[in-house]
Amino acid sequence: MISSQDEALSRKAYETWNRKCVDRARLAEKNFFNDADSSSDESLEPTLDAKTAKDDFLFKSSSQQKLNLWYQVKNYKLSSSVDPENDNLYIFWQFLVTVALLYNAICIPLRASFPYQTASNLHIWLLLDYLSDCTYVIDVLLFQVRRQYLKRGCVETDKANTKSHYFASWRCKRDMLAIAPTDLLYLLIGVKPLIRVNRLIKTDSYFEFNNWFEMSLKQAYLFRVARTTGYLLYIVHLDACFYYYISYMWGFTSLWGYNLKGVAYIRCYFWAFMTTVTIGNVPDPVETIEYVLQISNYFAGLFIFSIVIGQVRDSVQAASAEVEAYRNQKNACINYMQKNNIPIEIQKKVRLWFEYTWNTQKILNENDLLKQMPGKMHTELAINVHMDVLSKVEIFKECDRQLLYDLLLKLKPILYLPGDYVCKKGEVGREMYIITNGMVQVVGETKSQIYATLYPGTAFGEISLLAIGGGNRRTANIFSPGYTTLFILYKQDLNEVVQNYPEAQGILRRKAKKMLKKDNVKKTITAVSSGLHSVKQNKGLNLIKAVFHVAKASNKELKNMSKILKCEDSKR
Repeated sequence: MISSQDEALSRKAYETWNRKCVDRARLAEKNFFNDADSSSDESLEPTLDAKTAKDDFLFKSSSQQKLNLWYQVKNYKLSSSVDPENDNLYIFWQFLVTVALLYNAICIPLRASFPYQTASNLHIWLLLDYLSDCTYVIDVLLFQVRRQYLKRGCVETDKANTKSHYFASWRCKRDMLAIAPTDLLYLLIGVKPLIRVNRLIKTDSYFEFNNWFEMSLKQAYLFRVARTTGYLLYIVHLDACFYYYISYMWGFTSLWGYNLKGVAYIRCYFWAFMTTVTIGNVPDPVETIEYVLQISNYFAGLFIFSIVIGQVRDSVQAASAEVEAYRNQKNACINYMQKNNIPIEIQKKVRLWFEYTWNTQKILNENDLLKQMPGKMHTELAINVHMDVLSKVEIFKECDRQLLYDLLLKLKPILYLPGDYVCKKGEVGREMYIITNGMVQVVGETKSQIYATLYPGTAFGEISLLAIGGGNRRTANIFSPGYTTLFILYKQDLNEVVQNYPEAQGILRRKAKKMLKKDNVKKTITAVSSGLHSVKQNKGLNLIKAVFHVAKASNKELKNMSKILKCEDSKR
């Protein structure tokens, strides 16, 4: 039996636990809902002891949780390998390495030629130098040794294998040269920036980040043009440094060189730019060596500038290639219509289709693009884009999911313009439609008689797919009041896919009979309702008898209605 002392201790422990639970609930209400006034806030102050409040991370305020950010960073564990395409930390570090490389590429020639490195600011330059060196070293020791690679078509993620693969690669050799401690030569010849020129060898990270960034942009050609322009400006920067250094070697006495007026770098950069782009309008050389240097500079500038202009032209041309192809197709179609005297109204609709399709999709036929991909990749794209729409169609809800995957590849997009009829009553239907964008209306004999409006995700025309023994007549007019994008599934494509799914054939047959029966009942009820309307006008039962005689109704409800009408007729 439990002693009274043990029972008291248990009760006390329970009360303590219960009090903590209540306090936590009140604190959660205060933090998460924030609907208490100032007076109630004071009453809701937590009574948790210090140890519990320290350990209970769930109910801490947002400010307290932010204090744990350093704890999370400090206890962050690196994975055994990194995916160079999707690992955000790796991509960010390649960006930092790129910044460090650009710093070295710009500042090493600048400091080596212009008097911008002095004894008073030397500590700042050294700090920046060693920060960039640390970026290089961390990239090698923490990221490159864990970088995944392909081995016989498979991604290798084992840390030991990635490390050995990196050390055996040419990239490792270039990285080792880039981080070689050439700064030790400072002890012998002083702080000369050109000693660090080996830091410019680490270009792999630069090109890797550039490729990733270019692939992530929607209009990559703008980035390519900007990058090529940056290369040109960097060449001008090197030329400006060389021009100042030559002027310095000649003691700034030559009329052709820099004359110590104005801001040195701006003046030299202007001279280098005018020379590189072959504009001229610079001081004429005097000495023979100056003529040689000027001619060499003009020739190099002409060669480099032509390469840059060619790359810019190629980038712009590649970006406008799709637009040019679209214009060619549009013009060819317009010429064809004009040559064959197509009515103006049809020509306007064709122009409208071209412009709307291009403005919304930037491609006239998405199937041409998808056909270039492997079947599996095509299926994955179709699943992510269209699966939600197809799975909502009533006739396919109980079917095998793999059947839906196969049907996705058979869907064909089509655009209807404002004022188009998708289908008309009485037409033979051999396809069904699924609305993906826009809306359609079920109308009567005129467009103003609107019976229903169908929105994206709605399917219609299923009876045409499931009708046995040929096509089925359309029972309504479907009108597009605006721009409407539909997916079409043809009966032939459905039959081709269903052949491989016997169970689905049975499901679709049952649904076909059910839907056809329901459709026939609707038709008969419509006929009866129109007959009753005529009876009201003619005040007799002869027209209803004629309707039942023609319809030969097999429906139980209609048979019962027929018997009732016969009884009423005999009573008369």
